[in-house]
Amino acid sequence: MTSGRPSSGLSGPVDVVGLSVDAWNEHDMSALGDLFAYDADFIDVFGTWFKGRAAFEQALAERHRSVFATSRFTRKDVAVRRVPPGLAIVHAVIELTGATSPNDQPLAPALGVMSYVMKREGTEGWRILAFQNTALTPPRGQ
Repeated sequence: MTSGRPSSGLSGPVDVVGLSVDAWNEHDMSALGDLFAYDADFIDVFGTWFKGRAAFEQALAERHRSVFATSRFTRKDVAVRRVPPGLAIVHAVIELTGATSPNDQPLAPALGVMSYVMKREGTEGWRILAFQNTALTPPRGQ
């Protein structure tokens, strides 16, 4: 991995979620990108579909210089469903704090569900093939 993170750290899908939270909190989009396959799909909370690691790394790096410059992720919950050997569907509830609006106003903390499709790639460990971030809204009546 180009970020200096050992590939042995990708021993399981939950590890990958933890490393993605760490990379976000360190504002290291290269380290985040290292967790993804080169041709991964990444859909952000706004519905923007980035095709390939380089595309979303660049967009997130720009956002981490502005609206996400002081943001932090906190992992709240993770669920892993193993499908055929070497594949996993992962859902993680993440809290975002410290983000600002484009006009530099603080935003309230927010929860999101991050959905991943991951694949075990030999000695490289687990890589993210597809990712989607969705804003979490409370169920009706709450």
